[in-house]
Amino acid sequence: MEETIKWNPPRNILIAHGNLGEYTVSWEGQCTCTGSIKYQLEYTYLDSKDPEMMTYFVQKHQKRLDLELHRGLHTRVRLKNKEITSRWTERRFDMSGELFASVDNLICIFYGKLYMNCSWDVTEHASEGAQFILAYREQNPSDVYNCADYLVDGGRNIGCVNENIRIDDTIEIIICISETNMDAKLPYCRIVNPFNFFKLDSPINVMIDKSTDEVKWTLPKVDLPTHCYTFQLNCTNLNDGNTLLQNVTSTNHIISRDHTKKYSLHVRATVNDECFESHIWSDWSKPLVIDPDGRDMSFPTIVAVVAVILVALVLLLVLVCIKNRLTRVSS
Repeated sequence: MEETIKWNPPRNILIAHGNLGEYTVSWEGQCTCTGSIKYQLEYTYLDSKDPEMMTYFVQKHQKRLDLELHRGLHTRVRLKNKEITSRWTERRFDMSGELFASVDNLICIFYGKLYMNCSWDVTEHASEGAQFILAYREQNPSDVYNCADYLVDGGRNIGCVNENIRIDDTIEIIICISETNMDAKLPYCRIVNPFNFFKLDSPINVMIDKSTDEVKWTLPKVDLPTHCYTFQLNCTNLNDGNTLLQNVTSTNHIISRDHTKKYSLHVRATVNDECFESHIWSDWSKPLVIDPDGRDMSFPTIVAVVAVILVALVLLLVLVCIKNRLTRVSS
């Protein structure tokens, strides 16, 4: 058994395209694998910064995978039985961009749990009459959904809006752009976790208590526990242009400011890694303009001013009384 495994490594790794972003990685081998004898398949993308490779154990001579193949692929396969292994058989797939639909920078943002907005760039390799269509699916390759409404520029599709998707239990969505007049080209696909590209609505009702400098705001829709949100405050001194950015995890925060200066304050929000980490911030809130306290005096300032006025009036009354007494004495 040991000699059989060591001297019969797999060979001739191939990749074949299947349904919408699905590929079959296959190899040749003499093993009719049973029990603990399995093939160990590993891969990583050529542009990946993560040294870890995806690993699968199979007893067949192939494995179906959802891949972003335009990124290029480094694959390797070996035969394994507990502590006994064959040598690795490896292959790199350096994929030319011309093999795929002539697009790049496919970006999709998810709003709430029903709305997806995608956009892409058309590359210089696109032919004059090239047209592009978007389709997406979840794990089942046969459940494919087409774009509902395209964004068009110069007669060419450059974006897609879908309003009735559901991502409650979806970990990954495979989103692909195909070039309609080039059947020989492979689709350009991305594998996306919707929650990593989840965009919240902008915070509203931003206000400040100028006596304490506490700023408060609310989110228009709250679908998650409060500890799931991170907020960023952008406070700009309008007199000198200096800006301070601060991240907080509650819907209130006491800011530090010069009460003789004028400020503009915005707030935006995202979902943090306490629940699932989104890479997308909401848009900024409407600006809250904070005038110097001289225009809108705080309560302590008003009390101080009133006290000074009262003291001045008392002193003036005393002077008048003294003057009247002196006048009567002299007469």
